[in-house]
Amino acid sequence: MRRTYVDVTTLDQLREAYVTRFEVAGRPVILTRKTNAVHAFDGICTHADYEFVTCRLADGCDIECPMHGARFDAETGEVTDGPAEQPLRRIEVQIEDGIVRLCIDWADTGQTV
Repeated sequence: MRRTYVDVTTLDQLREAYVTRFEVAGRPVILTRKTNAVHAFDGICTHADYEFVTCRLADGCDIECPMHGARFDAETGEVTDGPAEQPLRRIEVQIEDGIVRLCIDWADTGQTV
């Protein structure tokens, strides 16, 4: 099956130690960057369906939900502190010539990322 990718931003525009929020194919997504590694996740907290915002990573390594303070590892999406119990859904990332691209197969199927 062929995967569908869209250009989202450039590597230069993603700040290290930050969560950066985008709207992609009608869904909120968040990206984190550590050196040249970029990780992307569904932009809605698994605890209370609250959307993440662009902000600094908590303690430099965790994505923190602004609603109840749930924390997730910025590289894996795994829960590091509750009240969330489920990890963030990961989104496949490609970087080509400094362009950050995300797989948006969920847009065609109606499935979540």
